[in-house]
Amino acid sequence: MSSTNCFHCGLVNPDEAFELNVLGDARFFCCLGCRAAAQMIVASGLGEYYRFHQPDQQPVDTALSDKQQQALLVYDRDDVQNEFTTRASDGRKTAIFLIEGISCSACTWLIEKRLQQLAGVSYVAMNAATHRLSIEWQPGDVKLSDIFKSLLLIGYRAAPYLPDAAELARARTQRQFILRLGVAGIGMMQAMMNAVALYSGDISDSHERWLWWTSLLLTLPVILISAWPFFTAAGHALKNRQLSMDVSVSIAILSAFLASVWATVTGQGEVFYESVNMFTFFLVLSRFLEFRARTLSNAQGNTLVRVLPATCSLVEGGTVRETSIRDLIDGQIIRLLAGETSPCDGTVVRGQSEFDESSFSGEFRGRAKQLGDPVLAGTINQLQSVDIQVQHMTTGSAVNFLQQLVDRASAEKPRIAELADRGSRQFILSTLLVSLLIGLVWLWLDPDRAFWVVISVLVVTCPCALSLATPTALAQSMAQLKRQGFVITRGYVLERLAQLTEVAFDKTGTLTEGRFELSDFNRDPNADRWAFSEARLKYICGALEQYSEHAMANALKPLTAEFSASALVIEAVETVPGAGIQGQSELGLWRLGSAAFTHQDEAIQTEGTRLYLTCNDQLMATLTLTDRLRSTVAPLFDTLTGLQIRSHVLTGDANPLAEARLRTAGLNGQFLAGCTPGEKLAWVEQRAANSLAVVGDGLNDAPFLAGASLSIAMLEATDLTKTQADVLLFTNDLQVIAHAIGVARRTQKIIRQNLAWALLYNLIALPIAALGLVAPWQAAIGMSVSSLLVVGNASRLRK
Repeated sequence: MSSTNCFHCGLVNPDEAFELNVLGDARFFCCLGCRAAAQMIVASGLGEYYRFHQPDQQPVDTALSDKQQQALLVYDRDDVQNEFTTRASDGRKTAIFLIEGISCSACTWLIEKRLQQLAGVSYVAMNAATHRLSIEWQPGDVKLSDIFKSLLLIGYRAAPYLPDAAELARARTQRQFILRLGVAGIGMMQAMMNAVALYSGDISDSHERWLWWTSLLLTLPVILISAWPFFTAAGHALKNRQLSMDVSVSIAILSAFLASVWATVTGQGEVFYESVNMFTFFLVLSRFLEFRARTLSNAQGNTLVRVLPATCSLVEGGTVRETSIRDLIDGQIIRLLAGETSPCDGTVVRGQSEFDESSFSGEFRGRAKQLGDPVLAGTINQLQSVDIQVQHMTTGSAVNFLQQLVDRASAEKPRIAELADRGSRQFILSTLLVSLLIGLVWLWLDPDRAFWVVISVLVVTCPCALSLATPTALAQSMAQLKRQGFVITRGYVLERLAQLTEVAFDKTGTLTEGRFELSDFNRDPNADRWAFSEARLKYICGALEQYSEHAMANALKPLTAEFSASALVIEAVETVPGAGIQGQSELGLWRLGSAAFTHQDEAIQTEGTRLYLTCNDQLMATLTLTDRLRSTVAPLFDTLTGLQIRSHVLTGDANPLAEARLRTAGLNGQFLAGCTPGEKLAWVEQRAANSLAVVGDGLNDAPFLAGASLSIAMLEATDLTKTQADVLLFTNDLQVIAHAIGVARRTQKIIRQNLAWALLYNLIALPIAALGLVAPWQAAIGMSVSSLLVVGNASRLRK
């Protein structure tokens, strides 16, 4: 990895990268989190990890505040652990956790080796395919919170694996498929052995009849277990006056089976039990592979896992006690301290504070919350204690609504899928009519062969491949994108992505990180009267922000380290939401915040956010905090340009100085600063005829997102109760947008290939079968191979 890329995660390093000596060599990192993770790995004697590590393009965040680390302590409680752990007779506990951040086999090796170093951990097994960690530990020797912290320090987050109803249903269906496949496979092999003896010609009549009856007994379980779902599905389709693929499948299977039974009972005719078994086996196999391809994201993806607190502080009768969030009901009051995450939707009933709603709105600046204001589950209280009245503990919460969006995408079908479905239904009707016509012709030519020719035609032209061509490819591509944090919530997304010619971005919180840095500090001449040095003023700024969880405060807290001798004591610190922070010292009232809050005149605008430090309304210093561009912006713009897509930026920030940075990063379209939501919408509407996608992050982007043909919401979308984005972006790596466009184009190409193959196969196979050149068992193989080719071609989208 070159010095231009992070040694740990592989992202592009900033101009001033973080440096660390790793195994004797100077290495460079994109953030403090990646550097801290590397330092911990090397200090644990696990430096070999970097010989095999494949960077996953995800920056590491190990900088948890003390309050966030304290939140992990709830997992040490027995009542919380009882929900996801099992206890052995000797007191040891076992559990399964989902691990975020897995990118390669080296990650698996690192996690296992690091946890095995912990005293009390007796067993560790990491599954790289499912991202699930199985672990056994002795609670008396090591705490579960310490295990979580150890993982965090090397760059991985853990959450208890609690399979939901959808996962349980998927696992149950998979077991049923395996049972059906096993029964059909055994029946096919045994029936084929009998068929070899029957077709040898050197067998007596009594032995032939005995083999017929044996084959019948072997085929009955296949009919009753493996093929029965086809019959029930066909019955439902006919009841609803629809023609599905299961109708032609059921006709072929039942016709061949019943004809073979008649021949067995009467002793006249031929039996084709091996064809029935083989056809059923290959049909179940193709359906099983399609099912696996379609549901793979549910089995492996953990992108939507939410790490909500397991417990909360319940206020009852003037007392506060800890309770599990599972015991909360609507109307109860809970208390959130600074730094705590809200476990539910609710309304503020006491106090005021600011909440980090970046998980929903994409806005990194805290949103002020006062009496009566709503609070969403998963948002973080940043400033001070508030009481919240619980709402929507069951199905109405924003988190559950998010899952509904994902389910909606699975239910909706793009236009090409609907065309394929209609085409397959018409094809089934045509096949039945053609089979009837062929049967009549063969009754006239050779009545003894007519029945089996019709069966061969029905089997060989079964539209399995045609029906699987589109949904399998869509499922594979959606699963791949979901694993990378590109969550599709509408069925038409992939089709529109493939047609894009323009993408428009919001700037703040979308193209920028939302992590503020102190870029400029100007000491005012007023400070000379008080003999305040720059270091002392910086200390005062850091002291004021020391107990704040605000995003800007995180950039100022480290300033206290620059001045420690005879430090000024700041007391009675109070946060004024949306304005700033103030505190008392022996010299008077200190304020740090906006020009209006500090009673100062707004200075000439520069790039960044301007803050003012005053003492008794006398200006002491002016600070500028900047929010740097994400490291993936330049690669994103370059890739979009390579895809012949124009990139535009529309921002509400009136500062035009950011345009130069974006042009340098590769912006090839328009840059519009100071846009109101209405102006953004008007710009989008002017391009209504264009294939345009917009990318935004906050509530002000709601009209912007709604007006475009395709909307992509950063992180966990805008306010989910008001705006339904087409795509939710669960990653800070913006390159996934360009990757998704590439996947969408490949998906359209593979769907066309699958449809072309399915149609070509049927056009070739139908005349051959109609001429009587294909036996039923050969038709079963041909049909299955055609389906498997379609599924295999779609599986290329997983790479």
